[in-house]
Amino acid sequence: MIITDLAALAMSERTVSADDLATIGAVDEILNYVLFALLGVLVVRETSVMLSGVVAGFFASLLDAIVVSAASLMVPPTPPPDALLLGFGRNLVIGTVFAGLSGVVYALVQRWSGGRRSRR
Repeated sequence: MIITDLAALAMSERTVSADDLATIGAVDEILNYVLFALLGVLVVRETSVMLSGVVAGFFASLLDAIVVSAASLMVPPTPPPDALLLGFGRNLVIGTVFAGLSGVVYALVQRWSGGRRSRR
């Protein structure tokens, strides 16, 4: 998550086209959704606690938001505080919601399908 966000930030610094900038942003968002959902499933699978995906998503998105916000402050032009705060909060919500929902859905599917299968 952090790597994809930092890569998107680096690529957006080098682009001059608005279309390229929009594409980079869209790909970054999709990758974040997928990675946070995967995080939620993996954490719930390992812990067998339904809401552990929410906690893992919150802390992962908090770390991601801190690192990306710090990186954004180091690159000129510095974004306005409103945009920085909005991006920080948005990252927290996306990570918590996607990891939490995917973890809960995984736990419910496992429960409805007859429990955990043995791993080899």
